[in-house]
Amino acid sequence: MRSSHVGSFPLSYNHNNVRRVLFDLFNIGIDVPSYPQLRSFVDIYLKPLEDLGIIENRKGVYFSSYERLQGVQNLSKVEIPDAEIAMSILRENKLSFKGFRAPITGVFTLASRVHLSDDASRGLQSTGIANTDAVRNFFVDFVSKIIEFIKGIGYNIVFFDEPALVLIIGRRILFGWEEEDIIEILSRLAKRSSGADVGIHICGPLNKRLFDLVVQVDGIKYYSFEFYSNPRNIDIIDRDLLEKYDKIISPGVVSASKPVVESVEESLNILRKLYDKIENRIDLVSGDCGFGGLRGSLGSEEEEYKVALGKLKVVIESIRQLERKLGIPT
Repeated sequence: MRSSHVGSFPLSYNHNNVRRVLFDLFNIGIDVPSYPQLRSFVDIYLKPLEDLGIIENRKGVYFSSYERLQGVQNLSKVEIPDAEIAMSILRENKLSFKGFRAPITGVFTLASRVHLSDDASRGLQSTGIANTDAVRNFFVDFVSKIIEFIKGIGYNIVFFDEPALVLIIGRRILFGWEEEDIIEILSRLAKRSSGADVGIHICGPLNKRLFDLVVQVDGIKYYSFEFYSNPRNIDIIDRDLLEKYDKIISPGVVSASKPVVESVEESLNILRKLYDKIENRIDLVSGDCGFGGLRGSLGSEEEEYKVALGKLKVVIESIRQLERKLGIPT
């Protein structure tokens, strides 16, 4: 079992802080870090489209139109500076990890943040996620170009961050989507990531329909879900399906928002319960989500960051203790 991290930290965005995080993750012994996301996971990935005028940022709310999104098809490549800076720091300082993870904001989540009309009052109904053609024709193409860039600069693990799937998949699926369409789109993007291990991170409470759907996606190996803040998620996990499709659970075992460091016993208890249910189908253990949600919780960036690192130390120690209890060499 390897330790990992979903992505964000409660530090201001600058080169020195990116470097600081990477060295801290190396020093505490994280096996597979993500590049440090010190800006919004939406802003990072929509900035290239904003710079080209394809979308417009109005005080953090994004607007475009179906016609303007056609400009995505003319892009030869998409660059993500946050990911490139982190990889450069890694190489320049010869920091060695068991893997380096790129958290890519997923196609459905990006689409859910871009309004295709000037009327944002209709919520998700006015966004790209409610326009299946916009997702298929433009957002998939855009994320495909992001994947090409990420792989090209050397990331060997790709995770799609898709919190929007919790919003649209329940007893029924919203906005005209069909299960097979969602599976096909995710499978297509996973195949574009060929050469890297692929995972998906879905925060929040799971439901059976969502789990049963995403576990069928070809090419996705790791499934990152919350188990600390949403302990009932463990009841949704189906060992038979994991074995049928050969999938791995990447569990969150500390809170991403509570501004205190959990005890090792709390996190170990979650890991043990999960192991009792699915045995060795566990890897890339992390927090429930990124730690950007700690920002502002203590009124001190330094204290919030200290808590984030403390949580990751708990993740590492809980893995070690479980492996010792199971007699697995560490």
